[in-house]
Amino acid sequence: MTRNINHPDTTNTRVAAALAVILSAVFIPVQAQTAASPWYGVPLPPAFTAHDIPAIVGSRGPAPAVVPAGEELYSELQGQRLLQDLHAIIEFSHQSRRQQELGGDQMWGRVAGFPSGRAVADWAAQQFRSAGITQVATQSFSQEEDASLWLPVQWEVRLLANSVAGAGSDDVVLTTAVALAPSQIPDGILEAPMIYVGTARPAELAHMDVSGKIAIQHITPQAHLVFERAAAVPRAQDLMERGAVAVLNIIDQPGNEMARDLANCGGPCFNIGGRDGVFLANVLDAAANNGDGGQLRARLSLQAQEHSGLTGHNVIAVIPGASDETIVLNAHLDAWYDGAGDNGDGVAVMMALARHFSRPEIPLQRTLVLVASAGHHTTGLNGPRNAVRMNPDLFNNSVLIFNLEHVAQRNFSPARSVLPDGYRAFIADSGEAPIVAGITNESPYLQRLFDEGVQRYGTNFVSGNSTMASGEGGGYRDAGVPIVTTMQAPPLYHTSGEVAEAISVPGMERMARFMAWFVKQVDQAPLTDINP
Repeated sequence: MTRNINHPDTTNTRVAAALAVILSAVFIPVQAQTAASPWYGVPLPPAFTAHDIPAIVGSRGPAPAVVPAGEELYSELQGQRLLQDLHAIIEFSHQSRRQQELGGDQMWGRVAGFPSGRAVADWAAQQFRSAGITQVATQSFSQEEDASLWLPVQWEVRLLANSVAGAGSDDVVLTTAVALAPSQIPDGILEAPMIYVGTARPAELAHMDVSGKIAIQHITPQAHLVFERAAAVPRAQDLMERGAVAVLNIIDQPGNEMARDLANCGGPCFNIGGRDGVFLANVLDAAANNGDGGQLRARLSLQAQEHSGLTGHNVIAVIPGASDETIVLNAHLDAWYDGAGDNGDGVAVMMALARHFSRPEIPLQRTLVLVASAGHHTTGLNGPRNAVRMNPDLFNNSVLIFNLEHVAQRNFSPARSVLPDGYRAFIADSGEAPIVAGITNESPYLQRLFDEGVQRYGTNFVSGNSTMASGEGGGYRDAGVPIVTTMQAPPLYHTSGEVAEAISVPGMERMARFMAWFVKQVDQAPLTDINP
């Protein structure tokens, strides 16, 4: 059953002109704006392609890793060795898509509670054992009773054919559309006219009637989408309260990728990838310029499912030291899509550290605990929280918890290349995206280690201090000890473009060598320095 909603467009000429100015500030406009060719002459977007890098990655690679004198023999920390693990980790995501474990091929990953989550945990346990660690345990835990994971199974955003846009203006499916939790569409299909609302600020919406329409919100991330949640989600909710029947979020991001971020929009809500968004915005701009505003329509369809009763798996590896005091290193195994940077690179670094500290010639004063966590993406299956609950002996004696998360993605920025559709490409440079070092207790000693790490290994830590403990850090707060988190905020975060080519191989080595040195310093440090 199709739900048809028809309301006249009351947007006045002045508002249409204002929106044209907004569009021109965000996109480089395409010149063909005539109804003599399909879709006002706006070039069609490319179809989505899985597992492809969405940016320009030329032959000039990242700067090589810095290897201080005396560390040359640590081959387990070399970037090419870490790259082998990264590819192995990503392969679990590829299997997820091939096997359509989440109901189709539009969503995939390494998902706690699903076969891919168990498979990557088994792999992690095997890697720990192969490194020579004898104390390795896979710990299973149940999803919280009142929790469920919402996942879309099948969905589509379709711009409907319309002769006012020119002869041959047939249906266009925006293949990067991603349905956001917990969207539901009664009867599965919704059809309505579209209205572009810019950034959906109240000053813009004061001049618009969104009632009965699909509102198109434009989001330009400052780094990754996490930074936009606080503004974009309330604005989507406001649009629904004003009578919009759905919200489409155009996300300015590299390439034409799917983005699984944002949630709780207050109604049916979808993200639209970069070049699909360029196409849609340019078509709406052209329609406004031609006096066709309000005549273009879209059809949204969605089937979704709630998953409960799931089981997650943490892998705990222990390298005994001379004392029962512990240093905990964590990296989460779960991911959306290929997840090379969230958190394939962090897991690869942790495996390198497992091999490094298994060397008999590297004795430890404190016991080292490695947690390959089930992660935090699956509602009600929090790996860190369950690790603390199930291992009181290890966490009661902990002096520090270090979370490795998003540590080696290459840095991407807008390029000078502009494509015929007006999309400005992104390009990789010779460094890694900035890494925030969050230290919850603001220990001056730990801050100094990061300062020295920049000089010693060339790691791209941001210049200011932070107490951030995002991602996995939240689940470890119950342990009551200092938490250190290293985390990037790159534009490909939680997108299908987070593929192996987005990762800096020297960057992984930089981080692995820094971490090996950091752990050795903390291992010898007085407790009063670590937690003053």
